[in-house]
Amino acid sequence: MAEDTPGTTTTTAGVVRRWGIDEARKALYDLVDAAAAGQPVLIGRGTKCAVLSPLSHLDSTWQAQMSALPATPVTTARKKLGDLLAAAASGTPQLLLHRRTPAAALLPAHPAHPTTPTPTAVPAGEGATAARRLTALDDVLDEILTPGASGGDSHAVLFGIHALDHTVGGLRPGTLTLVAAAPGAGGSLLAAAAARHTALTRQLPVLYAASGLTRADIAARIIAAETPVDYRRLRTGALTAAEEQTAAETRARLVGAPLHVDDGTDLTAEVIAQTALEITGLALVVVDRLQYVHDPAVPLSGPALSAATRTLAHLARTRNIPVLAALDTDLPEVVAALDPDVTLTLTRTGERARIDVAERDFGPQDTSQLCAELPYARFTDPADSLPAPGPVQATPASPEYHEPPESPRETADTQRPAPSGTFSAPEQPHATSAAAPARQQRRLSSAKTGLSTFVSDRVARALEVHAGDADAALKALAGDGGSAIPDVMELFEATRVETSYQHTTYPKLPEPLTRKRRDNADEVWEARPKFTNTLVPDGTKVTELDVNAAYLAALQSAHLPIRTITHNPEGWDDLANYGKGMDLSGICRIDPIDWEHPELPHPLGDDRETSGTLWVPTSVLLSLKDFASPSYGELCTPPTIREAYVAKGSASLFKTLVHVLNEARMHAIYEDDELPKAYIATMYAKLVSTMGDSRKNHELRRPEWQHIIRGQAFSNLRRKAIRAHQAGLTVVQVGGTDELHLEGDVWAALWNGKPLFTEGRALNQIKIKKISRKGEK
Repeated sequence: MAEDTPGTTTTTAGVVRRWGIDEARKALYDLVDAAAAGQPVLIGRGTKCAVLSPLSHLDSTWQAQMSALPATPVTTARKKLGDLLAAAASGTPQLLLHRRTPAAALLPAHPAHPTTPTPTAVPAGEGATAARRLTALDDVLDEILTPGASGGDSHAVLFGIHALDHTVGGLRPGTLTLVAAAPGAGGSLLAAAAARHTALTRQLPVLYAASGLTRADIAARIIAAETPVDYRRLRTGALTAAEEQTAAETRARLVGAPLHVDDGTDLTAEVIAQTALEITGLALVVVDRLQYVHDPAVPLSGPALSAATRTLAHLARTRNIPVLAALDTDLPEVVAALDPDVTLTLTRTGERARIDVAERDFGPQDTSQLCAELPYARFTDPADSLPAPGPVQATPASPEYHEPPESPRETADTQRPAPSGTFSAPEQPHATSAAAPARQQRRLSSAKTGLSTFVSDRVARALEVHAGDADAALKALAGDGGSAIPDVMELFEATRVETSYQHTTYPKLPEPLTRKRRDNADEVWEARPKFTNTLVPDGTKVTELDVNAAYLAALQSAHLPIRTITHNPEGWDDLANYGKGMDLSGICRIDPIDWEHPELPHPLGDDRETSGTLWVPTSVLLSLKDFASPSYGELCTPPTIREAYVAKGSASLFKTLVHVLNEARMHAIYEDDELPKAYIATMYAKLVSTMGDSRKNHELRRPEWQHIIRGQAFSNLRRKAIRAHQAGLTVVQVGGTDELHLEGDVWAALWNGKPLFTEGRALNQIKIKKISRKGEK
């Protein structure tokens, strides 16, 4: 019979008409409805046949595991009917859905597939049972003891890291292996190592299911690890010409590698299992990653993980392949609940990583030590941990990007920052570095971070390189083309709290954040104050106050989006609850604010646009909520939000960085040392000013962060001005982030029963710049 020639066939379901795949595709909606009503249909292509049957024809074993079966909407099934037919004929039933509800099932037309224990397509109640796959002991022994058999070492899936492969013994077919690692420890990189070695070195097909990563992230990590080149500079386009050439050669070498990446949305375990059926000769499935904290937009997260791991374990057993999944937590109770066959628990301190291996039936087994080469997005054997000590001449990555005079990763006597917020201290001091004894004698005054010598070390190094010339050292640190930007980015990488967030993975910018022309601003209004009180006559005695480190304080308190920004076209009506927990953060379009207080700076800035709605960062929005509250005397009505681009965020991202910089700043103030003071001020100022411009800062391009931080600094100053007015002082002038001119006794003023200001140089204090008269030049 021709492949697509209809006819009649006798099956275990009775005599039914055989449909060719082409005509079945055209009539699939009607055939599914008929099958759901109890009328099976045989669909065939050549020797492959499957019965489109009612769900009641599923064997009781499959009915109990229906949620684990591959499921496809009918609309999609029409396009993929050939693949679904092949999978069903091979022994794995396929569910067909009307919308999200199972309507019918494609079942094998013949008793069980010879290699798969699959229920046969027999109507319930007829007494038929599914044939089982039985294997003689001799054959099982051959699988284990015969070289080259499926259980032998020659077919084991390896990580390509000798120490780890020796400990684990490879990823065994039919097992689910879980890499359990806290955020930032590198669990995803360990999973990627197995995928790289299998697909690139052994040229065996791999399915890489990326939940939370994009295919660009994965490709960049592969290029970085295989070349190697710095991953973050690769992602931000800051490679040197030589590095770009080397990376291009790596790309050419990897073309055609059988690595199949699925980074689509709604990635469920069922989708992964179904996709695995479509890849011939599949050797490994990698799931990167399972997310412990529930996220409604991520199916592989939270409470869904237990069912997902059961489905993945079933996939491993039925396809007789290893499945490797990365989990973003190492909590023992969470790992135990997921019940994997093998668990690799990864812990990392700086460049040192430890893998503890445990099996479900045998408990803890062994431990392996690895080296974390995070700049290259990979782990290596311990012997490759650090190059020999000694200064290395750095090469500028681009005309506007400069590495520090000595890369801390390349000298063993220098503490290297790691993304987890720790430094790995060397075991032995090296006499090759003149600065090493001084660093060794210093005590870390900040137990919170262990980074308190970062600034002083860089200053000492610059002075050493420039033979004690403070001006030359300052130019090298803080001048145009100096090291301030890469230094502060290195410090940020070492101190960021939300280590699971990849700050160099840039989301697509919404339209209001997009510059229409290269040199023009975007549409977001930061509400910068520029206020002069015209009701105060010239000649009035004024106390000019200076706010300390305004951008540093704003970095400490700004709430920044770290998830994917989503569009709320209908606005946002939950402003009353804003500021109570894990808030949304981003930009919002609001109506103009009525402001009837000419003696106070306008909350949207005194050089604001005068008509129409405005896009503002949420830091400005929160200040508007404050000014509408009773604590500020209900100075205005709450803003009306017309549209929003927001995401869940964090107020902790820069807190440790601020702690380190402010500690060094206060020490420099106490010592009256201008060089570190200027260097620190340049670091945080340039961090904010270049955050939205990748031409200056190659590692960070987040314009919405920049707007939120600037808006926070402006709002902080405006709050001080309004509190001063409520404390009985007269606001004379407000400008920028730090300029506040008041009439009256500023140190005697009280707000809510407490001193309005305290004098000093700390972030929560304020200092007098001078006493003047209004109108004086």
